[in-house]
Amino acid sequence: MFESVSLQLLLILLVSFGLAGFIKGLAGFGMPLVAVPATTLMAGVPVTTAMAWSLVPIMATNLLQAIQGRMHLAVLRRLWPLFAGLLLTLMLSTRLLAEISSQLLSGLVGMMLLFSVAAQLLRPKPVKVRWQPLYLGASGVISGALGGVTSFFSFPALQSMLSVGIGKDEFIFAASLLLMSGSLVIGSALGSHGLMVGRDLLVSAAVLLPALAGLWLGQRARSRVSVQSFRRIVLLVLLATGLGMMANSWL
Repeated sequence: MFESVSLQLLLILLVSFGLAGFIKGLAGFGMPLVAVPATTLMAGVPVTTAMAWSLVPIMATNLLQAIQGRMHLAVLRRLWPLFAGLLLTLMLSTRLLAEISSQLLSGLVGMMLLFSVAAQLLRPKPVKVRWQPLYLGASGVISGALGGVTSFFSFPALQSMLSVGIGKDEFIFAASLLLMSGSLVIGSALGSHGLMVGRDLLVSAAVLLPALAGLWLGQRARSRVSVQSFRRIVLLVLLATGLGMMANSWL
């Protein structure tokens, strides 16, 4: 089934998804944020193809982390406005996935992401409890709207989780559940628009092993990281994502 897959492409996929799995295990998110740009830039495939190849590892790693963190299910009582706003908006906005060029929007989202990271680093003020439902709901709507045309729906959803002060393990659980749910919507949209075919699913299944290996290594590293260091890692991943999205808009 992989007659057309060269050794060079195979190595690119192994490295890209192994690294993406490691970042995912360490920070709780980052699989598509690492795998998609790396695969697109190094392998020269379209973004939609890279997204399709990422689908199985994204679903599997997020499902695994959600199951591992199921004891933190109670955190959803605080975060449900974020989930509702993101998923409902994403279902509507993915209709534009095959119609709108996301190059300019990708750059704008990257710029906003850099500003948000800077704000967290300079003035990390938590959101007051009474404003958290509205803040989370608005963040979900914005994330869903941007995600429908860029396929990246983690901003500002993940940043908003940090702002309401949930714990490290709660963040891992909630982020995994959110990313898994959103990826189902994105995957359905790719399939309905003919942007994902059977061969893409086979490639996606094949890169699951390096992704899981990277995930295991990242989780072992996370167990040795303090809460303060974990927060810095999350913000650094967001910073790298912003820079990557801006760079992608210029290519």
